[in-house]
Amino acid sequence: MRFLTPLLLSFALLATVLPLQAQDGDVALRTALENAYKNWRQAMIRKDPEAWASSITRYRQTVMRNSVVSERSAFPAAVFASGVQPPPLDGLRLLEAQAVGDTAHLVYFGKIDLGQDRELVRDDVLKLKFLRENGMWKFDSNRITSMANAPDVRQALLEGKRPEFLETPEFTPPGIAPVVPPLCRVPDHKAGYKIQSFGYETKVSMNGFDYDPVGDGMEQQMIIGGLANGHNEITLQIQPIAELPKGEKASLQIRVYLLSNDPEKPGKEVLRWQAPASGAPAKITLPIEISR
Repeated sequence: MRFLTPLLLSFALLATVLPLQAQDGDVALRTALENAYKNWRQAMIRKDPEAWASSITRYRQTVMRNSVVSERSAFPAAVFASGVQPPPLDGLRLLEAQAVGDTAHLVYFGKIDLGQDRELVRDDVLKLKFLRENGMWKFDSNRITSMANAPDVRQALLEGKRPEFLETPEFTPPGIAPVVPPLCRVPDHKAGYKIQSFGYETKVSMNGFDYDPVGDGMEQQMIIGGLANGHNEITLQIQPIAELPKGEKASLQIRVYLLSNDPEKPGKEVLRWQAPASGAPAKITLPIEISR
């Protein structure tokens, strides 16, 4: 069983026929953001932990650290273990440079080279996100939006037209930087959970971390901070969904697993809880005991 971080890819994009204008990018802002990205990229290429830590936002550094140690991997060595290379900006066309409050982004179109085979390098959209910390812009994260299922948009971009998707919330900096999460513990065991929540909206909390609510759906997540030998607790906050389709009954089940970094090894279930037919409580804390 593998618990994977979902890929951030989007496929439904539209384009207008407006030509790109020179004022789309504030020159000073673009220069500051591109320099911040290049500092991070060079740190990644050199595999330099100190340069990496100083070039990336505290928020992203903490999120990555928590994820790596929860995987029972070495931090920061695991940051540099991927075979994917940070793409150079050479040859890409800037679509937008925008800042709102302490958040900003650069959006490019062109052939995004992640170090893969040349025939796999296609014209797509690259968004680079930044946060301002202590008056200085720092790189936070990137996102590649595939044009594979949007050939009309790709063609419009190749013709130099301005894409309509730049006006959507997804391509607008939020204005407020996210709160830096606490550092999680280094767990004794990598762990994850699967939840099925139909007729309920259920929020999972564990180790001081809250996960996005699940309503009328299924979800699986790696547990930040994993499981420790001895006593652990996982808390569910549950709200009934107002209306269910006729003939359907509410159901809620959560299962927690010990996981291995070997993808061939199945997870070991250590907790299974199902809401009673009479209805789920508003809140319940479930113990998980792990023996050495």
